Parts: sequence; structure tokens; C-alpha cells
Amino acid sequence: MTSPAAADIATSDPLFAGLFDRTITSIPDSVKKQRYMTSVAPMSANPGRWVEQPRLPIPVGEHAVIECMGKIHLIAGYARHRVDGGFHQVYDPKAKSWSQKAAFPLPCNHVAGVAIGPKIYTFGGFVEQNRCPHSKCFTYDTASDAWQPIAGLARPRGAISAIVLEGKIHLLGGRDVRSVEWHEIYDPASDKYTILGGMRGSTGTQPFVGQRDHMGVAVVDGKIHAIAGRMDSYDFNTSLNAVYDPKTDAWAFRAPLPTARSGVSAVYIDGKIVVFGGEATGRVFGTNEAYDPKTDTWEALTPMPIPRHGLHGATAAVIGNMVHVPGGGPLPGGSVQGAYHDAFTFS
Repeated sequence: MTSPAAADIATSDPLFAGLFDRTITSIPDSVKKQRYMTSVAPMSANPGRWVEQPRLPIPVGEHAVIECMGKIHLIAGYARHRVDGGFHQVYDPKAKSWSQKAAFPLPCNHVAGVAIGPKIYTFGGFVEQNRCPHSKCFTYDTASDAWQPIAGLARPRGAISAIVLEGKIHLLGGRDVRSVEWHEIYDPASDKYTILGGMRGSTGTQPFVGQRDHMGVAVVDGKIHAIAGRMDSYDFNTSLNAVYDPKTDAWAFRAPLPTARSGVSAVYIDGKIVVFGGEATGRVFGTNEAYDPKTDTWEALTPMPIPRHGLHGATAAVIGNMVHVPGGGPLPGGSVQGAYHDAFTFS
């Protein structure tokens, strides 16, 4: 499928939209009692700030967010009163405008994705609301604006955490019927997967780094940090901060996230892992916390102006010194999607 002419997308969509209740066109007042903005961590000397950005054309949640070649790609998710969205919205930060690109081949939600050079790779997802996983995987070429299938997952699931390390793509956790501790590596060069031993701890009393889904991941000094997430539902959130060392094929534990939550976004920027947003039973988080891997300590940052969750893929897009957070759910669960777009910066 080819894309429309590159241009700003005219939209009559509201800034926020109900998934099934079409009368919802803004954040319900009830969310005020559910917002959690604080942290028990000490405040940073440089807490950063949030800067509002041009809104999305189409409100979306439980979608993939991927930076590729200096642009931000939003793929699939809940949108326009359906859970099986196939929209592919792209933001150009230089032009400060949005355009539509080739639609995702398999409309769904909770897709994982990353970029290597000019190509985006996606893995799995759900065809129903947070359930019924599929095994289909695809690659998107930014030059040709076209999708192609790649080797599928041996174990179908959605809400995987995906991250690139040394040219290969690590797929961590996710959910089939329940949360899983699976860990595999996809090699784009061979179009093949290597299944590892799973996200297991190093001792009998610490058997699991996961089963987890809806967690944040970041690479620091050649190691993968897998932070927060949940087992089965957000009734069972975790604050785990587990680190995978590919040289030893082993996991170790670091200082846990001060505020346990799932559906977080995580990114490594300016020497720190920044973790913000998320959800829990009756709560949506604006909490923003930073981890210093050199000191193994956490500190609090400026909270999100509009707390949200439900960004997948790489969960956030770094452009220059700004961490872009486009869309997401402003309530726990998937009842409302957003076209709100802001960005966090330390500068």
C-alpha cells in the first residue's frame, strides 16, 4: 500500500477519544482522582521539563512508537473506536508536521518494534483487546514506504519489549494467555531467531526476572535493563530493574524502580534511564524517575503534565535532546486514547 501525498493530515478527531463510547471526546473528570504524580525518590538537581508538541491527527493508544531516521513512527493500536488499528502516523520534527504512511499489514494492538538504519521491524501483537496474540512479523522500508513479512515468532504473543543490541533485536517477555519470561534474539541478516534460556535470575531464591509484559527496556554500556512491568495484569505490577549481560548470558538485579507500575516508557538519555508514565489498578501515572547506572540510584524528575500509558515498540522516541511521547491512554486500561503529544528534555 502506498502512502498519501506527504502533508499535514486534516483531522476532525478530538484530542481524546473513547474506545467504544463515542460520546467521550475529552479526558473524563473521574481521572483526577486516579492520577498519581509523585515519587519517593529524592528530587533531581535538574528535574527537566515537558514541552508540548503538535498533536497527532488520530488519537491512539497501545501502539508502537519508533524513531527511525530522525522521524517518529506510530504503528497500529487502539484508534477510532477499534482495537485493531492499522494506522501508520509519522511525525517530522524538523517540519513539525504529521503525515500518513503505508498502513500496517495486520491491524492489531500491542505491537513491538524497533528500527535499524532505514528499516523498522515489528513483532507480534494482539488482534483483540489485549488478547488473542499473533505470530506475524514485518519490516518497513522508509525509502519505499512498503511493508514486507519476515520470519514469524515461534511463540505468538503481544506486549513484547524489543530493543536493539549490537545489530540484533532482543525480544523480552510479553503475554500469550499469561505473562511469559521468554527471551529471544532476531537477526535481520539471517531472518532467524535464537531462543535463549528466558529471563531467569541467578539464584534459586531469585528465580524470575520476568514473567513480565508492559515493561520498559534500555541499553546502557552494552547491557539491557528491563524495568517495571507486570505479571498477567496491572493488579500485579513490579518495580524490578534487571540487567542482562550478553557476554555472560546472565541476568543480575539493580536498585528497583521507586514507583512500581506497568505500561511505562523508558529511554536512556544524558547518562540516565528515564522511566515515566504507566498504570495500575485505579491509577494512571505521571510519575517520572531517572536511574543513574553509575551510582545505582534513582531520583525524581518533573512529572508528565498529562499522565499516560500504552506506548509500545521502543515506547518513546529520542530526537536530539528531547524524548517524544505521542499519544497514549490517559486513564487506566484502554477506554480512552489520546492525540496529545509532548516531549521531555533535561535542557
